Amino acid sequence: MPWLAVPFSDLETKRSLNRRFDIEGIPSLIVLQPNIKEGTAIRDGVDLIYRYGIQAYPFTEERLQELLEKERDKHKNQTLKDLLANRERDFLLGHSTLKVPVSSLTGKTVGLFFSAQWCLPGVKFTPKLVSIYGKIKQELAVKGDEHFEIVFVSSDCDQTTFDSYFQTMPWLALPLGDLAIKDLAKYFDIRGIPSLVILGPDGKTVTKQGRNLVNLYQENAYPFTEARIGLLERLVDEEAQNLPKSVNHTGHRHELVLVSEGNGGGPFICCDCDEQGSGWAYQCIECGYEVHTKCV
Repeated sequence: MPWLAVPFSDLETKRSLNRRFDIEGIPSLIVLQPNIKEGTAIRDGVDLIYRYGIQAYPFTEERLQELLEKERDKHKNQTLKDLLANRERDFLLGHSTLKVPVSSLTGKTVGLFFSAQWCLPGVKFTPKLVSIYGKIKQELAVKGDEHFEIVFVSSDCDQTTFDSYFQTMPWLALPLGDLAIKDLAKYFDIRGIPSLVILGPDGKTVTKQGRNLVNLYQENAYPFTEARIGLLERLVDEEAQNLPKSVNHTGHRHELVLVSEGNGGGPFICCDCDEQGSGWAYQCIECGYEVHTKCV
């Protein structure tokens, strides 16, 4: 590190700083301004550096507001070409056709699948997404509609693992190491993988919760719009009225109670399938063990 440090042995100062700024986890970056007033320190420095890099300096409220407005304008005016193409490349990688023009996705609902072969949750989620992708494409083909595609945005470390992982996918991909990969991860604030961002036919962001929606609603989630998800949530609420209020699950010794997001529940990781969940679930009040209703 090229900067200064509190001496390792100065436990009193370190504890005092932790208490003053209420540090609950690391890394954490507190930015102090000249002539700072009590309680006005910038507490999310790590997030700002991740999102804006050097542009975040000097971390003033005015500068951060300016960056936020630019970010909003960029999202408001985003296009598929802006996101997926650049001066050197106007294509994506396919399988039978090695290079697929980015322009061929115009007017389609597009999923950006952030994952890597070294990511076990990603590897486990991929077969499910492949199955859902196939079902959506099949249903659309019956209607004469081919307006859905997925693009793999890889975080793999080398070409061999990328090629191996990409071979398990029936969709398109950005070339490994392409500059757009890091830009997309920052642009959509991807903090963990796997992640599935859905873009609408107009190129605008529909949702960044694609993975969760696939887990909850499978192929029925398509086209992932607020209206579609709202309808599915209402249907799930209606079906939940007929579910047993408590069940026993083979993976847990205690009785599980039916909960909803407004009644003791909330976002969770299913202890049966290890995937994300929200809304209705069966939960052990004593242990916090929680599973999807479909996993009991």
